[in-house]
Amino acid sequence: MFKNIVLILFLGFIVQCKTSEFPTINNKSIVPFGISYARVDPADVSNYKMIIIEPDFYTPSDIHTFKLKGPSVIAYVTLGEVDKYRWYYKDLEKIGFLGINENWDSPFLDLEDPETRKLILEKVIPRILEKGVDGLFLDTVDAVSPYTSRKHLAPYMLQLIKDIRKAYPDIIIIQNAGLFLLEETKDVVDAVAIEDVATMYNFDTKEYIVVTESEFEKRMELVNTHSKKSGLPFLIIDFAVTPETILTASDRLRKEGYPYFISNISLDTLPANPAVITNFKKQ
Repeated sequence: MFKNIVLILFLGFIVQCKTSEFPTINNKSIVPFGISYARVDPADVSNYKMIIIEPDFYTPSDIHTFKLKGPSVIAYVTLGEVDKYRWYYKDLEKIGFLGINENWDSPFLDLEDPETRKLILEKVIPRILEKGVDGLFLDTVDAVSPYTSRKHLAPYMLQLIKDIRKAYPDIIIIQNAGLFLLEETKDVVDAVAIEDVATMYNFDTKEYIVVTESEFEKRMELVNTHSKKSGLPFLIIDFAVTPETILTASDRLRKEGYPYFISNISLDTLPANPAVITNFKKQ
């Protein structure tokens, strides 16, 4: 009898561990990937294996249509800032902000306030996920980076990311930037995105810039180091608009082997043919 009880408890432990596992992704499952924060025509996504979208533009039916075309669908959510057109902006405004990102005119969230974190975790994210997306793209994590006046909020950002994983163990979670937290988030996210590697956008001059070869090597060293140390897939997002700069960025990135996507700074285009802007290969 005792042996039977032990066996039942052991099997129950195995089942519990298995159901708590979250999905893993790799280069093969996401190349090519694309991003668009403008509304996308479902006809344009069939060549992508993963798309990152602005969920406010879509219904559950729209998401279902995307999936029928083949790609996994990841929804954007911002954790460190909030755009003023968000449906929940007024609720956060009542709690209070900590300054503003002048590049995007988006206020910084007071993550130390438990009501802010609760709103994101219990209202914002459930409303996104109920549309049927496969996962979340966590943006503005670096709003609490060590070089900002909000660095004291880093523990609260970390807790929020951990709480998202705990609440939703079966979704894909991609962390955008925030490498300063990666040692502690690597066990709860599935992949990391990093911007401005071969190219960058200068908000002061409004120019797209191809970084120098030496600067590119430094940035790739950063990617390689963190990718190896964390064991996570890294996605590169670069910014270029002219054919010449797109080609330069693509030539550089293709040699490195990481999944990459090149677009304008607003990330509002998703070409039906991703051959030039991703490491896309015809099947």
